[in-house]
Amino acid sequence: MNWEEREEDLEAHLNRGALWAITYGDLMSYLMIFFLLLYLGSATKSMKVQMSIKSITERFGGGQGKAIQELFSQYGVQKIARLEMNENKIRIVFQAPVLFDPASAKLKTDNMPQMHQLVDALKELPNPIQIEGHTDDRPLGPSSEFKSNWELSAARAFSILRFLEISGVDPQRLSAIGYGEFRPLSANAMPEGRAINRRIEINIMRRED
Repeated sequence: MNWEEREEDLEAHLNRGALWAITYGDLMSYLMIFFLLLYLGSATKSMKVQMSIKSITERFGGGQGKAIQELFSQYGVQKIARLEMNENKIRIVFQAPVLFDPASAKLKTDNMPQMHQLVDALKELPNPIQIEGHTDDRPLGPSSEFKSNWELSAARAFSILRFLEISGVDPQRLSAIGYGEFRPLSANAMPEGRAINRRIEINIMRRED
């Protein structure tokens, strides 16, 4: 190999090394950008959540912020219910077996400690409270005291209303309604879906000041 060939070979080798270095450098740059975007996305999401919570609290009234926070953090309602929140209402969703035996509208005593804690939180809020009863689409048996799921859902909603009233919640803030099987959250074809549909909702409504 003459000198010119060696020089060309060395130049090609150096170029390959430079190309590898450039490629590696680009890769590291892309990785840095990727992780930076992940961080910024996470921070932005957290900021959006905080802003959303702040907005919801403001929509419900600044003086009620403490009670709303307690409802989510201090009280043990999460153990027996699902909590949802938007700018118009706080929705507390109980699956029916938590509060009632099958085809019954008599309130069970199993979770009374959490229910009384819920009452303590509701007393701090001046908002209207709407209780909704919901069932699946399976017909009641012939021995049931109720003629339809509509009657059962209404009776369960009224049982919750009476419990809240007796426990000290202002009755002027309370209303109850039964929807039967007509507002399902899931398909009734499978047992899991029917279980989701059998529920009680306590809706803390936003006041229109």
